Amino acid sequence: MFQFLYRFFGPRIIEIAKHEPEIRGHLHLELRERGKLVAVRDGYNIWTLTGREFLSEGMALRSINPTREVYRSDRVAFIGVGVGAQPEVSNIKSLVDPVPYRSGQFLARLATPPTFPVTGVDAARTAVQFTREFARSEISLGYTVAVSEFGLFTDGDPDNNWDITTTPTSFDLASGRAPVAYKTVEPVSKTTAGALRAVWEVRII
Repeated sequence: MFQFLYRFFGPRIIEIAKHEPEIRGHLHLELRERGKLVAVRDGYNIWTLTGREFLSEGMALRSINPTREVYRSDRVAFIGVGVGAQPEVSNIKSLVDPVPYRSGQFLARLATPPTFPVTGVDAARTAVQFTREFARSEISLGYTVAVSEFGLFTDGDPDNNWDITTTPTSFDLASGRAPVAYKTVEPVSKTTAGALRAVWEVRII
């Protein structure tokens, strides 16, 4: 088939056939009550401008002399939740209606280390999974919360050139910041009877 196309289109078909990698994020949610699966949500996220900047700056070196310096050292380390919804576009500045997952705290730390799903011992690490298990007492702080939006965040301070010395995680300081990735879902009713598991996979395909 390829030889047939090459005969008609020449070398240009080689350029067309080259696969340009795509960075795709996918959020999977599971809500369990007393061990029983009661709700599942799935969907692909949008990479915000903040996230795209994070990805591009993370590839580059600021300098190598006299010391090796990077533009930023922050990494994806937190997840935030909310009860709002908005169009999934790149210029998202924050969650619409963020909620604390604990009293006074907005950003919930992701499990460390993350996992790298691979198909074999020698397979390349082209995907990473970030996980957070929200306990029954989290998010639903004594009441039902219809969770409908999620964001991935780094451990850098956006007001201090993404410095990682101190990461603002409190609701007052962090709930208005832009996520690197964002996803809205059909509302999930989180109560003190349920535990919510979020798995956010980022895959280069």
